[in-house]
Amino acid sequence: MAMKKFRNMKVYEQSGYHYKSTPAIMLKGQWLREAGFDCGTSITVTCEEGRLVIVPREEASYVDAFEESGRETADKVAEKKGRY
Repeated sequence: MAMKKFRNMKVYEQSGYHYKSTPAIMLKGQWLREAGFDCGTSITVTCEEGRLVIVPREEASYVDAFEESGRETADKVAEKKGRY
């Protein structure tokens, strides 16, 4: 069965800080897995004029953290991930 390309949804209201009305969108269903968004997948949401674009984000590895930010930051990343 072919995956549906479009889905109609609703922006709901959720109580936010000091009970202030806050817009909320919930996405759930097996169709997310079929579209490449499995449980635990990190995502990036880009806000454009009248549009949200959601793409999977690759996790930064320990080596990437070391190369980008130096040894001290890499050690913090490793500790956070329970590698030390």
